[in-house]
Amino acid sequence: MRSARTSRRLLTIPLVVALHVVLVVTAPLTAAVAAVVGLAVRSTRPVRSVILVASYSALELVTLVRIAGLRRRGAAEDEWQDLMRWVAASGETTLRRVLGIRTEIEPGSPSPSTVAAADGLVVLARHAGPGDTLLIAWLLVVHYRLRLQIVLKRLLRVVPAIDLAGDALPFCFVGARRRAARAGIARLAGELSRGDALLLFPEGGNFSRKRWHRSFDALARMGALDRVRRLRRNRHTLPPHVAGVVAAVTAAPRASVLLLAHSGLGPAGEARPWWRLPLRHRVVIRTLLVEPEDVPRDPDAVPAWLDEMWTRVDTWVDSHAALDSASRVV
Repeated sequence: MRSARTSRRLLTIPLVVALHVVLVVTAPLTAAVAAVVGLAVRSTRPVRSVILVASYSALELVTLVRIAGLRRRGAAEDEWQDLMRWVAASGETTLRRVLGIRTEIEPGSPSPSTVAAADGLVVLARHAGPGDTLLIAWLLVVHYRLRLQIVLKRLLRVVPAIDLAGDALPFCFVGARRRAARAGIARLAGELSRGDALLLFPEGGNFSRKRWHRSFDALARMGALDRVRRLRRNRHTLPPHVAGVVAAVTAAPRASVLLLAHSGLGPAGEARPWWRLPLRHRVVIRTLLVEPEDVPRDPDAVPAWLDEMWTRVDTWVDSHAALDSASRVV
C-alpha cells in the first residue's frame, strides 16, 4: 500500500505541479489571446475562463506549499482544518470575483449557533458539479465553522493537494470495495463530536439526465421497484445510495443530520462543465437540521426515510430551477 502511494505521488505531483506552473506563467499571454477572441464573439467568457484556470492553478500551488510546511513541522489537525477553511474561502472568493457567482443562504436555514450545538453532524448534500462542492465546503467550514470530514472518490487521489492532505485530515477515500467504504464511513462517523461534520454525497456523482435514467434502470434490474415508484417523480436528483448513509447514522447515534440543497450552477440544477459555468449567477443554498431523535438508526428503516428526505430536496430544487434563467453570459 505504501509503495503504491509513493509510486502514485512520484508520478502525479511533478506532473500536476509542472502543469500548474505553465498555466500560471503563460496566463498573461493566454489572457491577451482570449481578449481578442472575446472581442470577436462579444463575450467576456474567454478572458474569465483563462483567469479562472490561472487562479485555480495558483491556489493549488500555494496550497501545496502550505501543505509541505504543515507536514514538515507535524502540524495539529486544527491547523489542517484552518488550511481547508482558507482554501474554501479563497475558492469562493475566486468564483465571486471572476464569474460573479453570488452565494445566498435561504432564510429558514439553521443558524451557525444552532448547528454548532449539535452533537456531531452527518451532512447529506446534493451533487451537481465541481463548483458546487467548493460552495458546499465553504458553507460548512466558513459559514458554519465546522471541522469537516469528507467521503471522497478514490480517483481524487490524483489531485496532489487532496492526496497529501488526506494523510492528516479525516478524509475517507472510497472505491469499488464497498465493505471497506462502509467501514471507513462508520469509523469517521463514530468519532463525531460537537463541532464536527461528516460530509456525504448520497447520489454518488453529479446529476445528469443520462445518469438519472441509468440509475432507475439499475434499481429496476435489482428488483427495487418500491424505490423506483417512490423516486421516479424526482426530476432533479439521482436516487440516493443507502449503504453509506446507513453506515454513518448507525455509527453516530447521537448525531444530527444536516440536509443540504442548492440551486446549482446549471439549468435546473444540473451539472455543467467548468468552462461553461454561468456568469453573474445566484446560487441559493438551503439547509435543514434533522434532530437525532428524528433520524432512524435501524438499517431497515433508513432507505424509506432517506428517500423521503431526498424527495424534499428534489422538491426544493424544482422550485428554484428557474434561477438559472437569471444567469447572463457576457
